[in-house]
Amino acid sequence: MLAGMSDPVTPIMAGGTGRSGTTVIAGLLHRHPQVRASWPREVKFVNKDGGLLDLVLGVTGRKRLRRGVSSPRARLAAFEEGMRGPWWLRTNRLGRASGLHLSMDEAERERLLADLDAGLDADPIAAGRAFLTGMIRAQRGDAGEPWWIDTSPPNIANAARIHQFWPQARFIWMVRDGRSTAASVIAERWGPDDPIEAIDWWQTRVRRAHEGLAGVPSEAVLVLSLEDLVVLDREASYQRVLDFLGLSDDPAMREFFTEQMPAERVGLDKWRSRVPDSAAFESAYRTAEERLLADGIDPYPRPAPS
Repeated sequence: MLAGMSDPVTPIMAGGTGRSGTTVIAGLLHRHPQVRASWPREVKFVNKDGGLLDLVLGVTGRKRLRRGVSSPRARLAAFEEGMRGPWWLRTNRLGRASGLHLSMDEAERERLLADLDAGLDADPIAAGRAFLTGMIRAQRGDAGEPWWIDTSPPNIANAARIHQFWPQARFIWMVRDGRSTAASVIAERWGPDDPIEAIDWWQTRVRRAHEGLAGVPSEAVLVLSLEDLVVLDREASYQRVLDFLGLSDDPAMREFFTEQMPAERVGLDKWRSRVPDSAAFESAYRTAEERLLADGIDPYPRPAPS
């Protein structure tokens, strides 16, 4: 077990705006023998409305008004519905099955839900942690790795709540040039298809990320630029990932980094060819950037290149 880790497994919660590189960092770390990526890569049930955080910490703010769910038993019913429904059986953006049913047995799911029910009244957070730990260990391919990574983009917007739930959790905030992010989003069925609206979409999620990380200890957070990791500052970024988790370099991880993450995979200016009016798009981006900076929010936080 790595120094400083008191749990049998510690979550690494990678997130960002979406289309910012969470899948890339999970693919890289998954090659290390001490890290396993979740399958599916996004488990969904931690952050979603009615999910594990809502269950054990309560529903707050707009969620409370929208859902009208306040009692622990009502929240448990909502969580069980999600675990047996959309989080269990779902399809991804490519129309492929991507639910939790791919990685664990239904009988194990029911056992974990029963244990959660039994422990919820006495200690909701402990029961929730036991459920997540049990789910991690129940997933096919588990070999007792001390680290487990999930790539749900809202992990960063919900970082303060995740930290409250699991103080030892680590966070990798994947950041990417807002123009590249927005231009990538318009090709997705779940995102805005208008380029200017996509800039607003990106700006909103950057704000949520900053808010979510407020109060989370800096040593628990790694801010990692996709462009730096793949193109601009590869070796230093790779080493920062290892240092953050206290890992030594590994041949399988190094091979994946070298052969499966070539610099040409991330085009720094590809966004120009993906939008119909690059000048208007650039102007909208600059306006959003100025608004973020005026509110003290760095839209693209990065360390100085080595």
